[in-house]
Amino acid sequence: MKIIRFTIYSLFAVILFLVACNSESDFPGQPGDPQISSKQVPSSAFFGDSIPFSAMVSDSKVPLSTLKAQLYYGEDKVSETVIRTKSDGNYQGKIYAPFFKNIPDGSATLKLVLQDIHFTIKEESFTVALQRPQYEFITFVSETGDHLNLMRINNNMYKGTLPENMPRMLKGVFEAPKYGSNGNPITFGWQDGSIKEGTSSLITFISITDSPYDITFNSLTYERSPFTVYKLNGKNMNFVDNNFQIDIDLKKGDELVFENIINLNNYWIDPDFLTFTTDNKIKFAAIDGKYRVIANEGANPYFRIQTLDSSGNKATLKDDGSGAIWIAGWGIAKPGMTTGQPGWSPGNMLCMTPVAPKIYKMTAVASSEKGLGQIRSDWLGFKFFFQDNWGGEFNKAKYADMSGIIPTIISISDSGDLGLAPGQSLKDGTTYVITIDCTNGSNNAKISIIEKP
Repeated sequence: MKIIRFTIYSLFAVILFLVACNSESDFPGQPGDPQISSKQVPSSAFFGDSIPFSAMVSDSKVPLSTLKAQLYYGEDKVSETVIRTKSDGNYQGKIYAPFFKNIPDGSATLKLVLQDIHFTIKEESFTVALQRPQYEFITFVSETGDHLNLMRINNNMYKGTLPENMPRMLKGVFEAPKYGSNGNPITFGWQDGSIKEGTSSLITFISITDSPYDITFNSLTYERSPFTVYKLNGKNMNFVDNNFQIDIDLKKGDELVFENIINLNNYWIDPDFLTFTTDNKIKFAAIDGKYRVIANEGANPYFRIQTLDSSGNKATLKDDGSGAIWIAGWGIAKPGMTTGQPGWSPGNMLCMTPVAPKIYKMTAVASSEKGLGQIRSDWLGFKFFFQDNWGGEFNKAKYADMSGIIPTIISISDSGDLGLAPGQSLKDGTTYVITIDCTNGSNNAKISIIEKP
């Protein structure tokens, strides 16, 4: 065993000696000598261009690996192209100059970075003057496929007039054509709460006047018009997920004054959260607190209201019965069956109205699945949760008392799911009131479903 171990150690020492004596360039630790010559980089380009470049590359010691083109706006690397260099020679490629918001004309830095297989690097930098394209026109494409050319009226500013009979709320995208010999077409859509290049999600436009009205777009700032902001009680509502919403402190009996909503008369008004006065004013009907009011647009627009906690998050049901109760499932809806069933989707549950401290209510008109009611007359499958998410939920054991049409017409399973009792149904057009009283805590709730006289 000693002889074998000595032989292995001796062989390893010989290998190390031979490697140390080898000064040839094929040893990975020895640097190569990459060189860049005959560079061709344009001195100017436009934002949105695919900038062409070429270079002769070589290395007299070791094989090359890659030629990278890197584009910098200031200190930020915004684009990169990598070319595999299997042998010495002339290589060419293109690197994209991104079209970004609020970046004025200026100079960018284009770097050519040559690397060989021993990681030796040769780098050269070039200044490229970049300008924003001044298109002859930019096309607005509506969600229905209508096209309107917005003509340039000033640097970066484009305007067009829609024809008559166009809706006051309109959605679409902007399409900029290829500009110059190296340009690329660019689509401007909606992403993360603002207009973004390179996306085709629809942008919303809102006019307070009937068409014909002007549409404008600024290709530098990405500002567009018309976009009339909805207001509640004099405060601007935020545009989130294609709807306007606002977090606001409300007291029972407060008047809600909405401004700039183009189809306010078509909105479904939640009868538990809101009431109409005899002079058509909207009053708040829930208890004092912080709420999120969402002007939910769509085929059946309505004001979706959610209870918030003191930190501005969606409220949850506490052990003492305060907070909020949420509904998930099918056969229950706001504003109506055709569009408002929450399903089993966290984040989309229905918020019951806190009509008194620790007492929650939902008023629902029965209809078919294709109707506009809030509770389905021929089939039910929903339950109540402590939050707008999975987690705490009401099972049958948490109800200390059940009354009204429970369990004769509506049954509750051990897991808490509500359904129709065998052979039973609700009456189309009849109003039902669901109440959960948590005065004695969330584990000793009283649930009642009654037919409203």
